[in-house]
Amino acid sequence: MIADVYIVVYHYKIPIDKTIDYFKLEKKAIEVYLENGCVNVEIYRDSEDPQRWMEINRFRDKEHYQQVASTLNDDPRISQLFEEFQELLGDTECDPEKKEYFHMI
Repeated sequence: MIADVYIVVYHYKIPIDKTIDYFKLEKKAIEVYLENGCVNVEIYRDSEDPQRWMEINRFRDKEHYQQVASTLNDDPRISQLFEEFQELLGDTECDPEKKEYFHMI
């Protein structure tokens, strides 16, 4: 049986000394994502490199993702949180990597 699930995965590096600030920022962002329709958000820290993080955002399907993304783009809270996230990264050479996946089984 194929389920309609669409996920967007982000990978990024957060300096160790910014971990607590990052976690507080993510808690705020998750609230906004869920309010705007995202089904679920999961955050993982790499077991071998504590600076590497993975964020998984779940949506019903690609259309649902596009709808939520559109509402998030209009939400000023996300713009502010993204600015704070960029400040948190500072001069680190880590551009967040974004990938999109369909759930097949």
